[in-house]
Amino acid sequence: MPVSKPRKKKKSSSQSAARAGRSGHPATRRSGQEAAPWGQSGRSLWGESANFGEYRRRLDRQRMDLAARDAEPIVASLVAADGSVSWAEDELCRRLGRTLAGQDAASDARQEAGAAEILDTYSTDQLLDAVTDATARAAFQAVTAADEPQSRNGTWRLLLALARITPHPAAQVAVQTVTDLRERTVSLPEDPIASAPTGTALWCRDAYGTRFAITAPFAAADSPDRWYLWDIDACGSDALTVGAGYFPDADQALAFWLAAVGPDATSGCRLEPVSDPRLAARLLPGLADFFHPGGESERQYAEFHRCRRLAQELRHSDLLDGSTATAGTPAPAQPIGKDAWIAEFAAWRAEHRPGHNAVPDDFPVEEEGEEPPTEDDLYRELADGWFSTEFPELAHACSPHRIALLAAHIRDFYTSDFAPVVLRLVPDLAAWLTERSRLPAAVGGRTRAYADGTTVPDADLGHRAHSLLTPIRE
Repeated sequence: MPVSKPRKKKKSSSQSAARAGRSGHPATRRSGQEAAPWGQSGRSLWGESANFGEYRRRLDRQRMDLAARDAEPIVASLVAADGSVSWAEDELCRRLGRTLAGQDAASDARQEAGAAEILDTYSTDQLLDAVTDATARAAFQAVTAADEPQSRNGTWRLLLALARITPHPAAQVAVQTVTDLRERTVSLPEDPIASAPTGTALWCRDAYGTRFAITAPFAAADSPDRWYLWDIDACGSDALTVGAGYFPDADQALAFWLAAVGPDATSGCRLEPVSDPRLAARLLPGLADFFHPGGESERQYAEFHRCRRLAQELRHSDLLDGSTATAGTPAPAQPIGKDAWIAEFAAWRAEHRPGHNAVPDDFPVEEEGEEPPTEDDLYRELADGWFSTEFPELAHACSPHRIALLAAHIRDFYTSDFAPVVLRLVPDLAAWLTERSRLPAAVGGRTRAYADGTTVPDADLGHRAHSLLTPIRE
């Protein structure tokens, strides 16, 4: 029996490499470039190498040399500066952010000029490793130079800062160096290197249910406790921290988040103990993998490592779980399976769109005897683009940003004749979800209006469909 089949675009290696090259993050750019290492910069190196393993080792050495070059002025300036450990920690983050953002800008400029860049970008972790190595060497030298207390103190402060912001397990290099030096030199200050939370975490989410604020107090090295904020966008397949940083108290952290998300989406939002610690633990950032989206701003790069280290500390504490303090609140949303989600949407359409077949009567077939897709096929394809296996409990959360990302995925993933057919379901999807979630009229209407616009072929999806890490003000 002839069957229908979704018409998905086939990505060639050149298309994948081109997309990787447009990413704002060097690791993501490299994923495409290294898949085809016969480009300008790779050709001679590949030809000289006996095998691919040696080729990769030479790439890593080259990148670590570049990272060491850029780490040197960061270390020198912070060692020479006079300030507290907390100041050194914050300034280190700012310098890392500035350096990484500068590398992206220079790399993008070379790419636009047609210059190869396979050898000239290092990763976020490679820069942090280079700063750590340089600081550890300087620290061992400085503790023996009794006539240079300023250098010793500056190096010590920087080493403590690295021990506090570097995610585990890489943090052990700085932590062990601190331990070794304290055993050798009794005169070193007993500043704490722990970045442990000191109070119960709080959270809130926007009206759409896709944007979260999580904040908790952490022990500072030499100042009062500060509240760290994660601004998390869960509109895509992964939860992404689009903003982060320290604030003097929870109220100021919340004020920053409210301004970033917008007044309509955050009307009535307030911080409260975390009622679903399992969801919160998954929303918090983990170690960056090779294929994370990239496109960080300087401010996001500045908190790239610290936000992950503090997330580790909060997850491994007992202070993320505020469920005992929220015993009277509704139970957390239960995850829903994809089949149940599809069945519920299909039932809603049968009731509210009777006789409206999503598949046009004149749908073209590619091969003789091929059947056009059924509505069930379209529901399945729509669910594949919408459903997040990582966050199934957010399957009914809907916002203009999430609609934009879905529409961009459909346009990119399917052929030009099949994508519009799937897109015809997006307004109904928005209507069903905003009705089901009982969204306030203002935000629900905005979501449905935006969804209506996505069905127009090649319509500009606006800023919401750009970099996944762009903080969206709904």
